[in-house]
Amino acid sequence: SRDARATVRVAVVTADGGEAAAALPPLAGFQWLTPPPQERGLEALEQAVSARRFEGALLLPADYATRGGVQLVVRRSNPGWKGKLEQHLHAQARAARAASLGLAAADLERLDAAVHATEVVSMPQGRVSRADRVAAGVFMSLLIMALFVSASYLAIGITGEKQARVTEVVVSAIRPQAWTDGKIAAYTVVGLAQVALWCLAAAAMLLFFRVPLSFRLSPAVLAVSALMFLLGLALYMALFGLVLATIKDLQSTSKFQAYLYFLPLIPFFFLAPMIRAPDAPWVMVVSQVPFFAPFLIPGRLTLGAVAWWEVALAVALVAGTAQLLRLAAGHAFRVGMLMYGKELSLPELIRWSRQA
Repeated sequence: SRDARATVRVAVVTADGGEAAAALPPLAGFQWLTPPPQERGLEALEQAVSARRFEGALLLPADYATRGGVQLVVRRSNPGWKGKLEQHLHAQARAARAASLGLAAADLERLDAAVHATEVVSMPQGRVSRADRVAAGVFMSLLIMALFVSASYLAIGITGEKQARVTEVVVSAIRPQAWTDGKIAAYTVVGLAQVALWCLAAAAMLLFFRVPLSFRLSPAVLAVSALMFLLGLALYMALFGLVLATIKDLQSTSKFQAYLYFLPLIPFFFLAPMIRAPDAPWVMVVSQVPFFAPFLIPGRLTLGAVAWWEVALAVALVAGTAQLLRLAAGHAFRVGMLMYGKELSLPELIRWSRQA
C-alpha cells in the first residue's frame, strides 16, 4: 500500500525551457517538476539529485522522438522506476512519430490492435490448465528436496552405525535384508514428514496473508504426479541405500558412488527439449527410464502428451526397479560387511546386484 502511494519526483528540463507538465503527459506514480532556470544545467541537476531534492532529472531535447535519446540523471544506476519511465517516453515518441507521418491517434490504435487466438484442442488429454502445470512442478521440486534431505539422514545413519560397530550386533539377530529395509523405510518417512512440514508452512503463510486462490486442478494430473512422487522417492532411496550399504564411511566413498547422488538432477536437462517436442519418440523413450520417469512423466502430462499406457508402463518400471534395488541393497549390505577397507567398483556392484 505504501508503494502504491509513493510518488517519484522527476525534474524535467526541455530544450525550449517550457513547463514540465506541457512536455510530458501525466504518469501514475510520477510527479513532473520544473526546476528554476539556474538549475537546468547538467551539473546543477546532478547536484540537486545527489542532494535528494529530486529522485531523478530528465533532460528532454526537442527532437527526442526522432533521435530516440534522452538523458536521465539518477543517484544510483538502474533505479526501479526507470523502466516505467522509459515505457512512457517510448509511447510519447511513438505517437509523435505517427503524427509526423500523418497518422491520427485512432489510426495508431487500430494498428496496435491485438490479435487474440482462440485455441481448439483436438485431443481431450491436451486440455491442461496452468494450475496443473504448477502442481506438477511443485511435486518435482518437493521430490528433489525430499531426496536430498532423506539421503543425508540415511548416509549419516548407516555409516554412523557401521563405524560404531553396531551393525554386526544387529545383523546377528535379524536378516541383513530386514536391516536394510528398515533403514530405507525409516528415512523415507523422515523425507515425507519434511515435505508435509513444508506444505503446512506454505498453507499457513497463504492463510495468514489471505492470498486469494482460485484454480481448477485435474484429478488425473494430481493423482499421477503424487504417485510418481512416492515411487520416485522409494526408487532413489533404495538406490542410495544400495550405495551406502557398500561403503564403510562417507570419507571412503569412491567417485562412482558419489556421482550416483547427482542422478536425480539429470532429468532436468531434458525439460527444455521435452517442452518443445513432448511427442518426440526419443522423449517418450527417455521418459520411461525408471530414474527419469518420476520427473518427466508429470512434466509431459501437463503438456497433454502422455497416453494412459505410458503412465501404466512408467509406474510398473519404476516400482519394479525400486523393488530390485531394495533387494540388491540388502544383498550388497550382507557382502559389504566383509569388505572393510576396499572401495567398490562398478563391475562388483553389477555382479552383486545380479547375485541378489
